[in-house]
Amino acid sequence: MVSNLRLQHKVAGIEEFLRVAEALSFSRAAESLGQASSATSKSIARLEDRLGVRLFHRTTRSVKLTEEGNLLYERASRWADELDDMQSALLKDPEELGGVIRLEMPVSLGRALILPLLGRFLADHPKLKVEVRMHDHHVNLIAEGADLALRVGHLSNDDLVAKPLGFLRQGTYACPDCLSRHGLPQVPNDLLSHRLITFLPPSGRHRPMVYTSAGSDIAIDTRGAVATFTNGEALVDAAIAGIGIGQAPEIYARQAVRAGVLVQVLTGQDAPGTPVQLVYPPRRQLPRRVLAFRDYVTDALSNETALGQDEVLIKGRARK
Repeated sequence: MVSNLRLQHKVAGIEEFLRVAEALSFSRAAESLGQASSATSKSIARLEDRLGVRLFHRTTRSVKLTEEGNLLYERASRWADELDDMQSALLKDPEELGGVIRLEMPVSLGRALILPLLGRFLADHPKLKVEVRMHDHHVNLIAEGADLALRVGHLSNDDLVAKPLGFLRQGTYACPDCLSRHGLPQVPNDLLSHRLITFLPPSGRHRPMVYTSAGSDIAIDTRGAVATFTNGEALVDAAIAGIGIGQAPEIYARQAVRAGVLVQVLTGQDAPGTPVQLVYPPRRQLPRRVLAFRDYVTDALSNETALGQDEVLIKGRARK
């Protein structure tokens, strides 16, 4: 039997190696591990000495795996995932999930869409823990050590695997006073006589307000909008304040509509909103706990009764 000391010696540096191999950066790997870059470099150096091979090609600008490094990564990543699953299997209930799920998500959408589901999932799996980071900018999932991220919009990074959830349901909203001053729009082109407020995505490019009529899309130019916002909830607050009329996901406006401080107009004419998906890095097999949460969210959001008929947040069933 291998002693604890011998086992520790054999696996020393493997976690650091996996993080560097995935981030292709010693500094980002060290940050995700919560240690100094020098400590990560020393661990890798000791691992290389012990194995008698070079694992990385390093320059001042790049880090790449050697042939031996690629071979070690393929085997070590499988071992790490199998270890996670083995630890879960050794729990009192073999079907019970354990360990930590690391999630990245936008602040507003994550709070509205994922947190309610997360609460139910954790109640069903009390051995699980989650680490949730919420921000409105995209991060490098590998460098941050994240398992899953909630992303809105079309993916610009082809290196990520996506699990589609559907499309955000859109609505067009204004406060009653704004409508009394500028009139109630009946068709999308009526918006051109209104003070428009609009969402500004991370790309910085103004996004048109899109509507569907007789099977054709109508795009309303928003470059002349009186105000732009990088946050959907802030746009809804601006509409409540009477700044203008804007198109936003229903998920952010439903309470204000129920309270009577916002009115939804052009009902049924808004085109489907931007796609929503869970994304994850492709190189490692997902641990059982991450797969379970991914599938739980996908099933819940593709089932119109999962959140109550009047609580449907996305449009279109997620593709399996």
